[in-house]
Amino acid sequence: MPRKPNWTRDELVLALDLYFEVVELSGVLNRLKTAPGDRSQSRNISSIAMKLGNFSRLDSGKAGGGLPHGSKLDEQIWREFAQDRAKLKKEAAALRRKAAGN
Repeated sequence: MPRKPNWTRDELVLALDLYFEVVELSGVLNRLKTAPGDRSQSRNISSIAMKLGNFSRLDSGKAGGGLPHGSKLDEQIWREFAQDRAKLKKEAAALRRKAAGN
C-alpha cells in the first residue's frame, strides 16, 4: 500500500484556516440553541467533523468516502442544497445573523 505524502506548508495553512472556521461554526450553532432548559449537547468540533463525514457519504463525486450512517434529514438537506449553493449561502447567512442577534 503506497504511503500517503506528508502535508505541505500550504496544505496545512489551508487546513488550519478551515479548523478555525469550524471553531467559529461551533459557536454559531451553540448560540442558535436559545430555548430555556435546552440540555442538548453542544456542537463541538468533533460533532461537526462527524456531520461533515455524513454529508461526504452523500457526495457522489467522493466514491467510497464518508461515514456509513447519517440521518434522513441529512439526505433531505443534501438534496435541497447540494446543487444550489447560492440558496445554501443565503440561508446559512440568515442563520448566522440570527445567532448574532441581528
